[in-house]
Amino acid sequence: MTQAKTPVRQFFDLYASETAQGDMHAIVSHFADPFLSAGPSGAQSVRVDDFADAVPKRKALFDRLGSQPAQLVGFREAPLDSRYVLVRTSWRMSFVRENTPEQELDVESTFLIDTGPPQTDPTDFKILLYLTHQDLMQILRDLKILQS
Repeated sequence: MTQAKTPVRQFFDLYASETAQGDMHAIVSHFADPFLSAGPSGAQSVRVDDFADAVPKRKALFDRLGSQPAQLVGFREAPLDSRYVLVRTSWRMSFVRENTPEQELDVESTFLIDTGPPQTDPTDFKILLYLTHQDLMQILRDLKILQS
């Protein structure tokens, strides 16, 4: 018997689909204004307008590197209370470039999601925290996908 997807999983499936399609407006709409971006080099508050300017540039870079749409391969959610949910994810990235074998890597990230008041539609959930667990650019340099 198949278990129904939670609203938070529905949100992440939508987010993954929109990311794969390159729907910049939809991707940005899922983030709170501002949100906290954190990773190995520290944390900073990010305004959605600044994020909206950066997302297309990041996509263009990854397209040049031969990146294929990332696949959500790991998902664990932990409700913190009736409104907030901590979600640990794993994403499989693959890079296809001319004269080079396909390269895959898995990266992990954690999100703090505001699900809003009860009965909120998952499309209205907001990402309050986006935490990357690895330095992706350094990994890409180490794999010779990104040239310094």
